[in-house]
Amino acid sequence: MAATPSTSITLLGALASGTQNVRWAEFVRRYEGLMREFVATRYPTLDADDVLQDVLLSLMKALPGYRYTPDEKGHFRNFLLGVVRHKAVDAIRRRKKEDEKLQDYVAEQSAARQPSSDGSWQDSLMHAALAQLMADDSITSRNREIFRHVALLGEPPESVAADFGVTRGNVDIIKNRMIARLQALVATMREASA
Repeated sequence: MAATPSTSITLLGALASGTQNVRWAEFVRRYEGLMREFVATRYPTLDADDVLQDVLLSLMKALPGYRYTPDEKGHFRNFLLGVVRHKAVDAIRRRKKEDEKLQDYVAEQSAARQPSSDGSWQDSLMHAALAQLMADDSITSRNREIFRHVALLGEPPESVAADFGVTRGNVDIIKNRMIARLQALVATMREASA
């Protein structure tokens, strides 16, 4: 376990003065190991970089009102890890909502298929839009492949991130952007066929 850094009242006071303080780099050096270890041991499926970014943004808002009084409120370490815990749980909730949206959308599009007169399934707007999306040269081939693996083949985002050398957060961002484009294409095709 990472050693708990000693709390610097001077550092906390300096950071409370504003977000542009140069001592944020010192704060990160001092506490990054502790925060990363906490995320890695308790939330191993999360991208620690994304959680830490959210933590730092939250601390920039919270520290101006924070007063270090260990006898009354406990040690800064406990406060900090509480913020990390909350941001990790928020990330899990966001991921769950995104996954539910994708599943609902795919189920909705699958249900929209209609059998043709010869009994075979005709291509739905979803399939036409998906083909157009996957052929779009304005989207990098890497992003198309990441989307294909995570959204179409159902591979775990963590393994897709490792295979493509990106963070889990980047996989989610790529997936969400591609889904938004796919939804826009389906809507455009529906309007054109109406």
